Amino acid sequence: MKNALTLTVFTILCFSIRLPQSQPDYFLSFVSAPSAIGSKENPTARFEYERSILADPSTGELPSNIRSKELQFSASIPSREAFARQNNLRYTETTYTAVGPFNVGGRTRAAAFDVRDENTLIAGGVSGGIWKTTDGGVAWRRTSDPTLRNTITALAQDTREGKEDTWYFGTGELVGNSAKSLAAPYRGAGIYKSTDNGDSWHVLPSTVSGYTPDIFNSQFQYTWSICTNPDNQEEDELLVATFGGILRSNDGGNTWTAELGQRLFDLPDTEDLNNSTAPFYTNVQRAGNGVFYATLSTKTSSNQRASVAGIFASVDGKNWTNITPGGFPEYHERTVMGASSDGKHIYFYTQGTQVYLWKFTWQASTPYVRGQWRDLTGNLPAFGGSYGDLNTQGGYNMAIAVHPDDPTTVFIGGTNLYRSTNGFATSSSTQWIGGYSTKNDASVYEGHYPDQHLMLFYPSDGRKMISANDGGLRKTNNNEADSVAWFSLNNGYVTSQYYTIAQRHDAATNEIIGGMQDNGTYISNRGGESPTWDRVLGGDGGFCAITPNRDFVYVSFQNSQIYRLILNEDQKLQSFARVDPIGGGSREGQGYLFINPYILDPTNANRMFLAGGDVLWRNDNLSQIPAGSQKQTLVGWSEIEDTQLAAGTYTAIEKSPVQDLLLAGVTEETPRIQKIMNASDPTQSDVETIIWPEFPKNGHIICIATHPESPSEFVVVFSNYNVPSVFHTTDGGVTFTDISGNLEQYPDGTGSGPSVRWAEIVPTTSGTAYYVGTSIGLYSSEALNASNTLWLKESDDKIGNAVIAMMDYRTVDGKLIIATHGNGTFRSFIPNAKLYQPGSSDYTTLRIHQNYPNPFHRETEIVYELPEDGLTRIDIYDSQGALVRNLLWAPQYKGVNRISWDGTNSAGVQLKPGIYSYVVRQGDQQQGKRMIYRPN
Repeated sequence: MKNALTLTVFTILCFSIRLPQSQPDYFLSFVSAPSAIGSKENPTARFEYERSILADPSTGELPSNIRSKELQFSASIPSREAFARQNNLRYTETTYTAVGPFNVGGRTRAAAFDVRDENTLIAGGVSGGIWKTTDGGVAWRRTSDPTLRNTITALAQDTREGKEDTWYFGTGELVGNSAKSLAAPYRGAGIYKSTDNGDSWHVLPSTVSGYTPDIFNSQFQYTWSICTNPDNQEEDELLVATFGGILRSNDGGNTWTAELGQRLFDLPDTEDLNNSTAPFYTNVQRAGNGVFYATLSTKTSSNQRASVAGIFASVDGKNWTNITPGGFPEYHERTVMGASSDGKHIYFYTQGTQVYLWKFTWQASTPYVRGQWRDLTGNLPAFGGSYGDLNTQGGYNMAIAVHPDDPTTVFIGGTNLYRSTNGFATSSSTQWIGGYSTKNDASVYEGHYPDQHLMLFYPSDGRKMISANDGGLRKTNNNEADSVAWFSLNNGYVTSQYYTIAQRHDAATNEIIGGMQDNGTYISNRGGESPTWDRVLGGDGGFCAITPNRDFVYVSFQNSQIYRLILNEDQKLQSFARVDPIGGGSREGQGYLFINPYILDPTNANRMFLAGGDVLWRNDNLSQIPAGSQKQTLVGWSEIEDTQLAAGTYTAIEKSPVQDLLLAGVTEETPRIQKIMNASDPTQSDVETIIWPEFPKNGHIICIATHPESPSEFVVVFSNYNVPSVFHTTDGGVTFTDISGNLEQYPDGTGSGPSVRWAEIVPTTSGTAYYVGTSIGLYSSEALNASNTLWLKESDDKIGNAVIAMMDYRTVDGKLIIATHGNGTFRSFIPNAKLYQPGSSDYTTLRIHQNYPNPFHRETEIVYELPEDGLTRIDIYDSQGALVRNLLWAPQYKGVNRISWDGTNSAGVQLKPGIYSYVVRQGDQQQGKRMIYRPN
């Protein structure tokens, strides 16, 4: 009788409360983050992250020249189509479609106009290949083979009449993809040449002959700049600045001589340039008056000072004069140059222990080049604040150019782009015209993007200019304006470098979201081939997710700053909240990764599991976190009991969609899997540590992929080179089998095999298909056979040898999305996929549990079961029926949900001891219970 009376009272109480028709509005003042190669605390954070996931665990270094080795190795693995044809097997073609981002470019260091037609432009991404437009950037097409080396760093055209169809590009990036490491994954492979105006390319044999894939012993593996000599009508002359020196060819690249620095090609196998005393940074440029200028750094790969270094000039490219000024820094690294169109004013912009700017005013070229020097370092841009000063990030982003019609107007780029109207003669005539916003926060200058690498002026009008940066290509029609207006030329120039990718899983929609290096996080809900995407967060884009019904979008940037966003149909921000926990990733030596993993529970998208460095975190109800804050929070967060690590770091995380099972990968000397049963229940969770003796020592676990229907089957992926990469279990981790198969050159994982980055398990109508993304493309297998597993290449013509950073598969329509690091994203609908709607049918009515603990004195948990997804409200009332706290009013998801209350009212004031009631409402259903609050 008492219980019946209580329910009657609650029914009256509930119906007496009128539900508002809309959620509260929030004042939006969201400030995004900058991209970064590091931080003040750790200036090489990005590089260290890349090294940690790739390095050979036995040496701590990337294998020498691994990119060349793995590309050669790739040719030994057949494509699925070729294998079927060779073995007379039935073959069902899988179609892969590029899905953009059509409007987002990636880091670009090389671009040039065709001298015959400024509407024809060729540009290269540092990991995205060569692209060409013939309509001024309205549309682009890729002209380099996706299976070739595509780390483009330098580009030049032979501008002599009748020779204009000849182009050259250089490869290999020493800054940007790793910590200036000569074992970097983006090492180049020689110089390429085109004789059909950039429509096709071939490598110059002289630039790849004599070097061994196992050893760094050719300077052609890193190219800084290329220039041709239009004055030499008799020879096909070009000069190339490479690692170690300035090289010259007089026969179009067939043969070479070293003109400055050292000759470091055609070396014996015993030579290792990782310990070279040759200049690390070089540069060469031809001025408008025909004088060549070159720079050689004192920095070397061995950290000894180069014996020949400084600034040099030559009238013929063969005989050089050292013109280094007195007072020039004794130690200097990278130098970039900009010259006036008449060749009389040359600026040298140098990174050393600080940033320097020197100007050389040419006076004569006979009997040798002479001129006057002026140190302009004191006049470099300094607008103060967090983003206003000139910042080269250690030489990563440097560009300088002189207006072709006005030698006193000079443009200089670091993270920002600046313009001086008096040649930096003073500091008072400098304007901030690009990069970060002049608001001096992490927002981006409208139409432009940070991290400058190159400026190009239109031959027909020097006011029109292209800026190449980490956001691709941007154009202005008036670089002299007080406020320079920019717009994007990234109309199909798909060179974006993805770290992460995700899609909506509850419906067959087009929604896709991804985090990119340098460019932040973009989202798209458009179909078709190569659609445009919309930017929703800055920084270096990290893990991301889209909830069912697209109620929320979760995004993050470097070092695990995570945000919950509400976007409208036009992808405009309606609400935000920072959701990562106070104290997360704070333990020294065991902190967050640069790109740090988290996952939304596929059975309840308001629940998040976070790899917190040395511990796993769980948030039971992300919707409870108030909107409008950019500060970390403790609302809903708790450390999962018994997941604290004494050593090692959590580097991968996965949640089964059909069982309350969480899997987390621990990278340390003895890698292991933490298996947490009842992971969503703080009172019932059980942690099991899985150690498999064949897991590679110190191996980096980058991915765990579960079978969507069978939680006992999952794949563990190690991303390092020279280790077995892929392990498979069907008994929940009791035993594992190495299924790396033909992805490894040798059974122990050593050799030329790729780095494996991701895996997806796809149920099919005939069994199971397994997909792995690697540093040399996408592979699949339909029949695992331990170490004899045969992996076949997918999409050799489109994806090619692109680095696959991440994939995401959904069962509702069999859609697989693939993110590459340099070539954008792709999608495929697996032809024989087993299709079904994810989710559980176990919950048919609203049901609430008694809060626990009860009575409580600090905090209590309320558990409730919902029959469907939908807007849900939870209110707290006092014993008189007065509303004291609206605890929740947000989308919630079908199944078991949890929320906590700390005994405070809506103002955060602690309430008096007594009896309180909580009421849960969803749609036309509602239930309530009483609880006792006894604060200390």
